[in-house]
Amino acid sequence: MNSDDILKIKDVANYLRIPVSTVYRLAQDGKVPAVKVGKHWRFLKKDLQRLFVQKGEENSQIPENKEKAGFW
Repeated sequence: MNSDDILKIKDVANYLRIPVSTVYRLAQDGKVPAVKVGKHWRFLKKDLQRLFVQKGEENSQIPENKEKAGFW
């Protein structure tokens, strides 16, 4: 593992193009994989990439209730 693979909160905000405050909230809520080291949050870039792909796949599937509701 390279040191570039471990991201700080500002790095994650830049990488995902979202506000730092949102990254804090997502980390605290357990919605993004992160580790708190003392007062500092740390993230593995590969975990964020995996989460991004996983969420993209979830969003591309057609939910059953939409099909029944006549959206398709």
